[in-house]
Amino acid sequence: MNSTLFDPSLPGVRQLQAWTREQRLLRIELLNGSSHEGVLLWQDPEFLAVLRSDASEPILITRRSLTLIRPLG
Repeated sequence: MNSTLFDPSLPGVRQLQAWTREQRLLRIELLNGSSHEGVLLWQDPEFLAVLRSDASEPILITRRSLTLIRPLG
């Protein structure tokens, strides 16, 4: 893993950071067709940590498996 790949000046990273601060409910769709809804807790170059409303612990989603991230509400 190369942490220099995480560039906080990129618009997508900044948008995700804004949604994290706002605690926006997001729908995250994956390459395998599944989807998850929850609040983004943090992001790094490899993963997103998403807290689903029905869980007490976050799930980690690898960035390589993402197809869509959409705010809800």
